[in-house]
Amino acid sequence: MENDPDPMYKWRAMLVVSIGIFMATLDASIVNLALPTLTDYFNTDIATIEWVILSYLLTVTTLLLTLGRLSDMYGRKPMFLAGLLTFTLGSGLCSLSASADQLIVFRVVQGLGAAMLMANSTAIITAVFPQTERGKALGLTGTVISIGYITGPALGGFLIYWIGWQSIFYINIPVGLLGTVYAFKTLKPDQVHVSQKFDILGAILMFLSLISLVLAITQGQVLGWDSPVIIALSILFAVFLAGFVIVEKRADQPIVELSLFQNRPFSASNASGFLSFVAMFAVMLLMPFYMEKILGYNPSHVGMAFIAVPLVMAMVAPVSGWISDRTNSFLLSSLGMAVFCLALFLLGNLDQDATYLDIVIRLGMIGLGMGLFQSPNNSIVMGSVPKDRLGIAGGMLGMVRNLGMVTGIAISGAVLTSGLQSNQTAGLVYEAAFLGGFHDAFMVAAVVCSVGIITSLMRGKRGKIT
Repeated sequence: MENDPDPMYKWRAMLVVSIGIFMATLDASIVNLALPTLTDYFNTDIATIEWVILSYLLTVTTLLLTLGRLSDMYGRKPMFLAGLLTFTLGSGLCSLSASADQLIVFRVVQGLGAAMLMANSTAIITAVFPQTERGKALGLTGTVISIGYITGPALGGFLIYWIGWQSIFYINIPVGLLGTVYAFKTLKPDQVHVSQKFDILGAILMFLSLISLVLAITQGQVLGWDSPVIIALSILFAVFLAGFVIVEKRADQPIVELSLFQNRPFSASNASGFLSFVAMFAVMLLMPFYMEKILGYNPSHVGMAFIAVPLVMAMVAPVSGWISDRTNSFLLSSLGMAVFCLALFLLGNLDQDATYLDIVIRLGMIGLGMGLFQSPNNSIVMGSVPKDRLGIAGGMLGMVRNLGMVTGIAISGAVLTSGLQSNQTAGLVYEAAFLGGFHDAFMVAAVVCSVGIITSLMRGKRGKIT
């Protein structure tokens, strides 16, 4: 696929990738919006129903680097096609779920498909676009992400309210099938590296370390952070991580070249991306519950409010990508993180008297901050690695993003639940108790985002592909 003489091929490849991105983001925005409905439908609580998201993200997070490495070795096209089909199958299974447990299990299937897509999407775009157009191209994918998020809440709110939550998974099936056919006909075989060896031991140790970490993060709020199980998982994470580092340093062809992290733009940009998604998913988890349970809005109204985030992102992301191509500056995305941090602080101060406009303005600020941040940040990450490592860099970018999502859900859910329970024990009514935990969770998210400003300022200009 690299350096294709057909000048239109890069745009056809962009369309193929956009279909996969659109399907994944459409699904993500709809499922987040459906959490309060699913809580009532399955007669469960927030701590349980958040696993509808966590099981998906856990699967994606633990498999991205492995799948990115395999795509570098055996081709991005077959991996991308398999991802589309697997995601479509998972969507069909999710729509048939008769219990929360079934839905959580079937989301794992969706997560496998999403991991195949995410490990390849950014790599395909980076491979077919020259460096001088990379920021613009990644900005356009940011717009597609925004369109998916725009369509998701509006369509999802309508479907959930008028038809039922099962319908939010039905819509992935035709998109997935059509996308698979188009991708099969359009994508050209890319350069593979079958002579490379797959680092099986490294992949296993990486999987075990990540799953230990994510389980510790997600179960800490349920079992208690001082629980023997959580302490054991934390120790296992440290042991497996140390083993992974040792194996990778000795491997002839490691699954992750640790030398990449000596590149300050690469490591600092990944750290900034992680922190941004920790903060972002506090918003995604908490705002639907706040708007439905405290303010009394129905899912369709919540969906329309959430459109403010991707709508602003859709307008800002291509511009920020275009500017980053020409200035090679880290300041634009740092400014985005600062705007994002301010928006989190303002969201955390909403109360029972907040108007719909108050919410929309603050969510629009979230979109502005993320739109300024993401395109330059992603361009720096992908521009810092050799071309035969684009798959693994894209996998790393996606893994960091999803690990941030998991961490954000776990931390914000834990802070909200803890505050809610302690406030109710103190005698406060549910609404006041919820708002106390809601405020605390957003303040934590704002602090996390402020650290992201620092890491963003530390990274300097992007590296160059060699």
